[in-house]
Amino acid sequence: MQRLVPWAVFLALALVYPLSVIASGAPRFPSRAECVKPALEDGDIEAVFGYFDSTQEASIVRDKALAVGFQGTEIQANACGVVQVAVGGIPTLEVGRAFAEQARSVGFEVTLVQAD
Repeated sequence: MQRLVPWAVFLALALVYPLSVIASGAPRFPSRAECVKPALEDGDIEAVFGYFDSTQEASIVRDKALAVGFQGTEIQANACGVVQVAVGGIPTLEVGRAFAEQARSVGFEVTLVQAD
């Protein structure tokens, strides 16, 4: 009987934990919008050229941005693991807005976000 007690405890926990998780609802992952923190103050700002489902899609935009002179444009994953094309290290909103205007003049719509 004493040999069965640890197994009974293990079995009870193995059933109780999944049932308690299911009872509280499935895990919810943040949406893309929840993963983006708009730049509202000076500091470590990124100019994001776009969000993509794959590195292959992102590389097309990165290559176009580099081709027109946006040095430092990189592919990276944001805090939620979404692939983005961005230039980081923008120190102020004023510099960021000037960067966004420059990007707009050559056909890009960038979003200024606080770096992760």
